[in-house]
Amino acid sequence: MSDQHSDEKDTDAIRRRCETIVHASSTAAAAAASVTIIPGSDSVAIMPIQVAMVAGIAKEHGLDLSASLVKSVVYASLGSIAGRAGAGLLLRFVPVAGNLVRASVAFSVTEALGHLVLERLEKGEGLA
Repeated sequence: MSDQHSDEKDTDAIRRRCETIVHASSTAAAAAASVTIIPGSDSVAIMPIQVAMVAGIAKEHGLDLSASLVKSVVYASLGSIAGRAGAGLLLRFVPVAGNLVRASVAFSVTEALGHLVLERLEKGEGLA
């Protein structure tokens, strides 16, 4: 019984650390997106943050992933990032609103990616 309780505590601790990684990465992505001024450059600024986030979550789950696998996971998420580009492109040229929209979308997309990766790893599905 104590082994099961210990395992639950470990799982809870891992989840809390992963949630911290996701939230910190989402905040960093929002900050990076809000200061980009060249249309389309926010995706380039956000990508390294998302790669580091996925690698951090994987490491918390005891996985040693290659850089290419982590990049593949993040590239797979680019479909959702590209979907936002249409609306965001018009707003990029509106001084304050464009920055707020880019920051909000970057936060949301990074948060969703982080939770997707976390959910898959908790279910034992892996990332490949």
